[in-house]
Amino acid sequence: MHTHPTSSSLPPLPEPSPVCDALATALMDDPFYQAVTVDSAHDPALRHRVLAQYFALAMDEANAVGEVMVSGDDGAALWATSRATASEKAVHSARRTEGLARCLGPMGFDNYQRIGAAMEAQVPDPLHAAWYLSILGVRPAARGRGVAQRLVAQTLARADVAGATCYLETFNPLSLAFYRRLNFVREVPCVEPVSGRAYWLMVREARPPRA
Repeated sequence: MHTHPTSSSLPPLPEPSPVCDALATALMDDPFYQAVTVDSAHDPALRHRVLAQYFALAMDEANAVGEVMVSGDDGAALWATSRATASEKAVHSARRTEGLARCLGPMGFDNYQRIGAAMEAQVPDPLHAAWYLSILGVRPAARGRGVAQRLVAQTLARADVAGATCYLETFNPLSLAFYRRLNFVREVPCVEPVSGRAYWLMVREARPPRA
């Protein structure tokens, strides 16, 4: 029989920044984030803090290997771009993984590793050099005001100038129409084997500048 760890079995977590708090609120129900926070699922407040720390670590990595776009305290978009070398990306990925091993708990971290490996195996080789939108989230109270589109617009414009393909993964079928409007028009339906949940890999080719 599985028992839930007590709050004290997870390490103390720092007070989340407002934008990490927004991402935790926005993505609380996403199947991936549910799976990686299973150790704190019994305590909603603790789970929220764990998720916020997850996003803090992700933002540190994205700032080093790509870029982070923030809309006040309402949300953020995290990218891996071509600015870092493969070895630099490996260093920062390892640093993030080390932090996640400390904050997620054993079952959540195991899910993180297995789901990450399974999803990485679905990414076609040509996309390994593409720009990757790893996280996009907007606080629910701020939705419907174009925040998400503004968060990604500048990076997509830079990708067009650079001639860079972009891709993302989403478990949310309601987000497909939004991404299609941003010209992520090539879709690969996938199933994540650990959770058994469907998700979509979406690809956007660089658009030539207007004459």
